[in-house]
Amino acid sequence: MMMKNILAFFILYSLIIGQNQPITVAVLDFEGQGISVQEVKTLTERIRSEIGNTNAVRLIERKAVDKIMAEQGLQQSGCTSDECASEVGKLLGVQFMISGSIGLVGDTYTIDTKMFSVESGETVRTKSASYAGEVSGLITEMEILAWEIVGLDAPGRLRLKRSGETDKSTVAVLDFEGRGISIQEAKTLTDRFTSSMSSTKRVIMVERGVMAEVLENQGLEMGECTSDECAAEVGAMLGVQFMVSGAIGKLGDTYTIDIKMFSVATGAAENMQSTSYQGKVDGLITEIEILGWTILGLNTPKKLIQKRRMGTSAYLAQQKEKTKVGAALRSVVPGLGQLYNGDKMLGYSFMGVDVLLWALTMSSQSTFNDLQADQDAVTALYNAATQQTEIDDYINQLKTIETDLQKANDQLVMFSAAAIGVWAANIVHAYITGPSPGNALSSGPLKLAYDPAIQNTSIQWTIEF
Repeated sequence: MMMKNILAFFILYSLIIGQNQPITVAVLDFEGQGISVQEVKTLTERIRSEIGNTNAVRLIERKAVDKIMAEQGLQQSGCTSDECASEVGKLLGVQFMISGSIGLVGDTYTIDTKMFSVESGETVRTKSASYAGEVSGLITEMEILAWEIVGLDAPGRLRLKRSGETDKSTVAVLDFEGRGISIQEAKTLTDRFTSSMSSTKRVIMVERGVMAEVLENQGLEMGECTSDECAAEVGAMLGVQFMVSGAIGKLGDTYTIDIKMFSVATGAAENMQSTSYQGKVDGLITEIEILGWTILGLNTPKKLIQKRRMGTSAYLAQQKEKTKVGAALRSVVPGLGQLYNGDKMLGYSFMGVDVLLWALTMSSQSTFNDLQADQDAVTALYNAATQQTEIDDYINQLKTIETDLQKANDQLVMFSAAAIGVWAANIVHAYITGPSPGNALSSGPLKLAYDPAIQNTSIQWTIEF
């Protein structure tokens, strides 16, 4: 990604070497198709502002463009051809012009924009976007296109804004430095800290894989980026607002944890948290979970306070953990297993679908019973009939009833089979997606688990209820 940005940067600034001046760009008002003139002007102004924020080009102000257009007896909305735009660009003395159009097709807005050379008329870059929603959502799309049209990737803040998560800060956590504990233990505690921060629902966390990819592009491993300068550089490339770094050490029987969260934009420390702990190494899990809350200035949840007071092992021992078998047993009533697992949407879906199928099954059974009653009644009349016309009429009625009976029977079989199938699938799904107790690594009765008491891995036989 970084190489792509660097390449785009050099393309845009290729003329600087010879002329010792920045690339100059002007933006014409976009053409509107299906939206109002005022909306188009507002959106064009937003793309102008955001292009200025990229710092990749020198942007000519709208007033200068309007002045040239007025001198030529033109309005921006009337200058839609490449020839007109190129002529205006020459009068402005710019090297590139940006133009585009915004349209509405059904319920979808389309944005098409291009940047072309004033001197050669050659199109340098084209970008387009489609958006379905309120017209105000086009603001974000224009901001993103402003970066893309000059050859840069839109920053993370805009991608998050597009996804509707602007109210949350973006945070990335570097692997904590281990001093006296193993690398694997430091990584495990870093992951638990990241999960704890995410559980606060106050921030958006960058996944480890994304950060590892950025570091790899810089020729670094996760554990090698320990300085504030390196962390700030990685944060800038990730497009996050805050970075978190820290160290976990051991002095005699005491463990120490020091964590710092700082702003990527300013480099200023937002919060620093430190704690000391004496006890088994697994107790660091609770301490790191608590720090995931306090680093954000939040109160520690009561369950974590209790976990710290009792000790990790004792706290987990008293918890009645959810199990796969427990989920499967509850799924005898469709959907209850999924609700037990915390998946409300699938729980209510299984419940609703199965109720509907059983209702259709009962309706088909009722129809079948009614047709059988009609068949018995017509058969009795047929047996009592003496006139040939009556006999023929009853025969036709019986044939019709027989056809309807076959249809009702087919529906009865189909709906009942579907209901049983959904019921069975609901039990299997609840079991598969159900939680495994403790920190076991397998889902059967034989489990590979880490026992903190002996500080070793062992095979355990368990029966879940």
